[in-house]
Amino acid sequence: MKGRVTVAATLATLGALPLLHPLFLDRDWWPVPAVAVLAVGLTSLAARALRSPALLLPLFQAVVLLALLTGCHASGEALLGVVPTGGSMAVLRGLAEAGMAEIDANPSPIEATSSLVFVVTLSLGLFAMLVDLVVVTLRLAALSGLALLALLFVPLSVHEEGIGGPAFVVAAAGFLILLVVDGWERARERGALPGRAGGAGRHAVDGLLIAAPATALALLVPAVVPGLASGTVFGLIDEVRGDNGTVTTVHPMASLRRGLLSTLDRRVLEYRTSTEEPDYLRVHVLDAFDGENWTMSAVRAAQRYRVTEEALPPVPGVESDAAVETTTDITVTPTAQDMNFLPLPYPAQRIEISGDWFADPDTLMVFAPQGNAGGLTYRVTSPRFATDPDDLAAASPNVSGVDRRYLDVPAGLDPRIGELTRSIVADASGPHERAVALQEWFTDGRFEYSLQPPAVPEGEDPLARFLFEERVGYCEQFAAAMALMARQAGIPARVAVGYTPGEQIFDDHWLVTERDAHAWPELYFEGHGWLRFEPTPSSGQGQPGANVPDHASSAPEGGTPTPDAPEEAATGSTTDVPSPEEEPTPSSSGSGAPAAEAPTSAPTSRPAPLSPLVLVSLTLVVAPLLPALLRTLRRRVRWAGARSHAARSRAAWLELRDDVLDTGLAWNPAESPRGVARRLGEERRLSAEARAALDRIALAEEGARYAPVPPAPSQDLAADSLLLRGALRAGAGPWGRMRAVLLPRSLLVWGARPRRRRAHA
Repeated sequence: MKGRVTVAATLATLGALPLLHPLFLDRDWWPVPAVAVLAVGLTSLAARALRSPALLLPLFQAVVLLALLTGCHASGEALLGVVPTGGSMAVLRGLAEAGMAEIDANPSPIEATSSLVFVVTLSLGLFAMLVDLVVVTLRLAALSGLALLALLFVPLSVHEEGIGGPAFVVAAAGFLILLVVDGWERARERGALPGRAGGAGRHAVDGLLIAAPATALALLVPAVVPGLASGTVFGLIDEVRGDNGTVTTVHPMASLRRGLLSTLDRRVLEYRTSTEEPDYLRVHVLDAFDGENWTMSAVRAAQRYRVTEEALPPVPGVESDAAVETTTDITVTPTAQDMNFLPLPYPAQRIEISGDWFADPDTLMVFAPQGNAGGLTYRVTSPRFATDPDDLAAASPNVSGVDRRYLDVPAGLDPRIGELTRSIVADASGPHERAVALQEWFTDGRFEYSLQPPAVPEGEDPLARFLFEERVGYCEQFAAAMALMARQAGIPARVAVGYTPGEQIFDDHWLVTERDAHAWPELYFEGHGWLRFEPTPSSGQGQPGANVPDHASSAPEGGTPTPDAPEEAATGSTTDVPSPEEEPTPSSSGSGAPAAEAPTSAPTSRPAPLSPLVLVSLTLVVAPLLPALLRTLRRRVRWAGARSHAARSRAAWLELRDDVLDTGLAWNPAESPRGVARRLGEERRLSAEARAALDRIALAEEGARYAPVPPAPSQDLAADSLLLRGALRAGAGPWGRMRAVLLPRSLLVWGARPRRRRAHA
């Protein structure tokens, strides 16, 4: 029966959804796509229950899928909230374009915005239609494995860690159940199963005996075969071109998010150090801000900067020679995949390591175009300069010794951010005071640290919302915001990504795990180079491993105001940030504007789409009633189309068959109408009135089958059918009546052919 196969195909498709889970930062991306898959499956069941032509089934499914997408994402532009119009189609087209742009621009995992959820829902809905076509219509269940394999390839292609074992098991189980159900139905059609229960049980056991070893091998072989354990099919370094070729990387923030959100908290590295207070281990430096994301410029694998026993390039911007030399012996866990940039304390001056590694002279990042640090042990020698806050307070505002790109601020930035920056640093006398004022503004308690910050509504600026609305985030948001505001305050800035010192195991031995992943701003001061600041809250309210360095622990004597918003600054006060003639400060927000005039209202957000939680709630309420609704619809369509005497006789007989199945009785298509009437009368002990109605329906069916001209029924067969339905349900008991209404078995019946019996020799 195709009903069982349809249900199995839908379950197999739903079982494939966890394969996509690693691609999203949000944990609740799946309800709307799951509802779409269920809608496609229920449409298939309903259409086949009504015996619709197979060629029209994809059209029905597409209409239902479009109505669902319209209701979820463009209900305000649609007729009755779900009927597409020109306006709603324009909204959906815009969501599709925005979603594809997000996929192209961002590495996984990615935030599940409404546009991205729309693209995923549409894709999985079409995927469910394809599986239904291949499995149920074409009866090629085994080929659906190719479709599931294509879905499996998505996370393997774009996500560094691939998929987990549980997700694979769920997807594999769905596919194997589909094969078992399809094989069972084929065997029943051939008459190869002698009994329903016993044949089904043996068939299921045979399927499990094949499936269990295959699944176990798929999970165990990669764990023991070198090279197969990686969950990725791409490298961290994408492109290397000869001696001075550029090298680009996967977005470092993606690895940061994965580490912080990891439920496994896997070991990354261990190290021993000669200092009692080790510094952060930096991996990447992000120097470009496009208005929404910080990214890393390409670095070059130049031969003159190959890492050897000689010293690395000089530390940029540092004029002092007074430094304490420290050594750090780092061992990266062998399971680390695609770690092509080394975790290092900054600044590193010598590295003892095997393989071809290169240093970037501007940032002192060390990388390998073809290498991987997994399993390597290397020694790093680094100078620790004693930076006095008083010396920093006297640092010159001149920044001629640094690349101008570290002062770039994108055009079109929300002007409130510039006004807020000026109000915070208004009373600061130099770049160091301005930097400390910015840092303390983030850490004085007005912000909340959370690894699950609120989602940013579509169309709003994430940075502005973080600063003025939610004020909830983790190190990525804090570091990104302070670095940008430092640039607006005339201080060259960039974002570093790496690890906090980790946990001290004993003496000089430290352990770093994924949860120690961190991001922080680095600010440039003339004569002192790049210095780390820490705007992320620490201890129980933030990242435990975060710490404020001595040179940034407090502002010089006199203090600086830390207003909560631009409007808190004194009316009419002007900023003390140097003018462009005194110090380069690229900013799109102008200068000298009174802080009190800053706009305070947030951008008007578009109406949010229907919440996935609401969708799930509606589904949980409506789904149990869908079989009853489909059964009622089938009955009404059947009687509405019965216009002749023969058609009404046939409709009454088919309704009898469905009512018999719904109440848990057996139905044999080979049994004669009189035999059915005699058996039902005995099994259900029908009343005289119900028995008479049953006889009239059986007699009408005989006339419709065998009489050259079917006679007119003596009574209203629809009334007889209604009477007999009530009598059959009354004899089924309370639970039987409930099952007949809520879970009608007749929806899974598409034919009344007699079962073939095997010939005996």
